[in-house]
Amino acid sequence: MHNRYTNLSLRQWIAIALVGGFVLTATLPTFSQDTAPTDATKTEQTTAPAEQPAPAPAEKSGTWGFVDLFNKGGWTMYPLALSSIIALAIIFERIYFLTTSKLLPKGFNIDLGEKVDEKGFDGAKEFIDANPSYKISDILKNGIDVSAGNAEIFAKGIEREAAEVIVVLERGLVILAAVSTIAPLIGFLGTVSGMINAFDAIANADQVNAKVVAGGIKEALITTAAGLIIAIPAMTFHQYLTSRIDGFTSEVEEAANRIYKEFLKRNARA
Repeated sequence: MHNRYTNLSLRQWIAIALVGGFVLTATLPTFSQDTAPTDATKTEQTTAPAEQPAPAPAEKSGTWGFVDLFNKGGWTMYPLALSSIIALAIIFERIYFLTTSKLLPKGFNIDLGEKVDEKGFDGAKEFIDANPSYKISDILKNGIDVSAGNAEIFAKGIEREAAEVIVVLERGLVILAAVSTIAPLIGFLGTVSGMINAFDAIANADQVNAKVVAGGIKEALITTAAGLIIAIPAMTFHQYLTSRIDGFTSEVEEAANRIYKEFLKRNARA
């Protein structure tokens, strides 16, 4: 074998070199595709932590945060954000106020009725004086004080006193109702704005594809969802707070009617 290759001429060695180089050149791309990625991957895996320690941004990984959604929603997200802040402030303030204001104790009218059945008008006054820290007691006591023994004056006094308290209880509910109505409209306005941007992108594009219209449609959907997300809780709490106030009003009317009847009985006996 050694003698065979050492006896080759210079021309034969040059021919062998050229053929070998051609074969190596032809097979190198295939070799690099099959084997090189494994080596490159190993190298990348060993060196990547040192060169790129920082995690990939949220947008590149396909996940959005609240700020990203806000920015992609367009200009209508700013009035929607303001509406949500106003609604939350009113909701928390009203719930706190109704919880701490001591409107009426549980079973107030049942206990009042028992006192009235037992002692009549004097029993009603006793029961009201025994519960001075509640709003309903203030209303009834002030109505009795201004009545001067007259049932009609008592009824008007109760109406006036209750109206003053109800005005305080309903403070802010008009704004909350407005937010629940306006927020979806602002969201729909953002929807229209997003669709305008989508069609404008279509008109200016030489070739239409999903990416051309995705931005405008995304803006439209985000603003619609944001408007509904704000409006639904605002409307829900508005109904809840209104029902609490209506319940208090009904309790005042029931208690006032009991005392009004006692006024009439006392006046009839006199």
